[in-house]
Amino acid sequence: MAKKKKNKIDSIIDALEELIKPTNLIKHFKSDEEFKQWAREGRIKDIEATIKMFEEYELYEHCKLLMDVIQEKQDRKKKKWTQK
Repeated sequence: MAKKKKNKIDSIIDALEELIKPTNLIKHFKSDEEFKQWAREGRIKDIEATIKMFEEYELYEHCKLLMDVIQEKQDRKKKKWTQK
């Protein structure tokens, strides 16, 4: 019984890993803007980690979009500080 349960858990983990693989993840976005909206939900550190994963899969166009989102976040942060 324990072995059967372990196999179920392993298959669930495998399915989740497949789902979050960058090459599969990008298929769920209808446009670059939708992808960027998703990325905007993360912190800069999260986006940087995502860039590393996308680089491994040579998804450089998406890395550029992620870097654009980081730049937007940094610009917004600078703007907040200069308006005080």
